[in-house]
Amino acid sequence: MQYKYLIKFEDGLEKTVDIRLNPATLDLAGAPAVNPPEWTRLGFCQCPVCPYSAEGLPHCPVAVNLSEVTRMFSDKASTMPVDVRVISDQREYAKHTSLQVALSSIIGIYMVSSGCRMMEMLKPMVRHHLPFASLEETVFRSVSSYLMTQYLRARKGLEPDWKLEKMTLAYKDIEVVNQAMTNRIRKASEKDANYNAVIILDAFAKMVPWSVERGLPEKGFPLGT
Repeated sequence: MQYKYLIKFEDGLEKTVDIRLNPATLDLAGAPAVNPPEWTRLGFCQCPVCPYSAEGLPHCPVAVNLSEVTRMFSDKASTMPVDVRVISDQREYAKHTSLQVALSSIIGIYMVSSGCRMMEMLKPMVRHHLPFASLEETVFRSVSSYLMTQYLRARKGLEPDWKLEKMTLAYKDIEVVNQAMTNRIRKASEKDANYNAVIILDAFAKMVPWSVERGLPEKGFPLGT
């Protein structure tokens, strides 16, 4: 699977982020980063909910996945206007937007495809990645993806979570990961594009459980009789 982001700045500078995923595992494909930077070490701004130990895993898998893309944009400001073209296996997208919005889509893929157990719930959404998704689209996709997983669990005789209780708990942990990753990336960046992109992701992550806890909006969903 491939998502290629072509980013063009107003001064003519162009950068390409070519993301390739293993279609079976949805993990990032290709060789792991060689000599990842110091800020990717597990103990560096380690997430309070991290399930790993430095003895078994010296580097944070999310940070390693992000190391190259954050290097590419470490000297860029978040509000820089860019023209972005996204090429996937099925279709193309294009948008004139700010760099932080483009990077939030890119960084979201890298975080979920890292193999970190805390991000596993979001993996199915990577298969149907939607660049530049709005908040409403994110809530719809998150809840729909989770409910599909529960349907498949029920078919296999496993206990489903129709009330979305485990989903909201998982999002609370994801918020902690986002905050810790923001602190890591802030220390590795000259300007704010990279870590503001994660802050955007975190704002969306906060709104998903908030929407679930308030019953989700019924607008646009005919309930029948």
